[in-house]
Amino acid sequence: MINEVILSRLDELIGDYDTPFFKYLLYSYDLSLEECELIVSKLKDDISDDVISSDDNLVDVIEEYFRQKCIETEKRDKLEYLSFLMGSESDFYVKFLAKYDVSSRDLDIIYNKIDDKITKDNISDFEIKRSLEYYFSNAVKQDSYIRSLEHIVGNNYDSLTVERVKREYPNIYDGDIIEITNELYAEILDGKNFTSIKDAFFDKVMRKSESKKAEAIYKWESLVLGNGDSFNKLLETKHLTLGDGEVIKKDVRSKILNGLICADKINGAFLTMLCINYGSE
Repeated sequence: MINEVILSRLDELIGDYDTPFFKYLLYSYDLSLEECELIVSKLKDDISDDVISSDDNLVDVIEEYFRQKCIETEKRDKLEYLSFLMGSESDFYVKFLAKYDVSSRDLDIIYNKIDDKITKDNISDFEIKRSLEYYFSNAVKQDSYIRSLEHIVGNNYDSLTVERVKREYPNIYDGDIIEITNELYAEILDGKNFTSIKDAFFDKVMRKSESKKAEAIYKWESLVLGNGDSFNKLLETKHLTLGDGEVIKKDVRSKILNGLICADKINGAFLTMLCINYGSE
């Protein structure tokens, strides 16, 4: 009933997209009629789903929906503008960026950093240009760091250093190496100074490894300790004792701390298979 009242009030305010209030929204937020219709449709869905449960401030709510849509449109346009500016044939690129001759990898990281600024902070067109010049300039100034990092990880993340990481930190996967490398690239482009890129790389590897161990320990303990007596019941169904259960728990915890088991492998099926394998030994 409340939904119907709110929808009725919305219809009064919007009408057939021809009321003075709707025309005010249309022209104030510089949106197309199609965009406005989509906003109203989303608003009606939220009313039906009880996201909006009162019509006391419906006018303000409608304006906020339009404002947010306008911001989304602005951000989309700015991302397109960013892509245009970074195009090798744009006047801005030719005049201000081409001289830096940055690598394709650097270009991707620079784009992602400014993309993040647009998405989070909706920075202005001026800030987009200034950020581009700043990051391109840093890519040259920090060239020795970038070259060192490229040497550390290799062209395809297949260097001897990466192989060493995988031996010493078995819970560090290819995706983790790429993530760590991109974090360092981003810090380099931000103008950060390093005593040693290699030390910074291994520090991030170590921290990532410890973080993954902590995540896996938490998930494992939640599985065997946080579900009441479900683990004990599983032991019983597999004809194992509580003592056997303690051995299993300690063994898995040890393997996690040695980086041999990660959180993504820990689930009910994993636990069941452990009990089956233990019982067959």
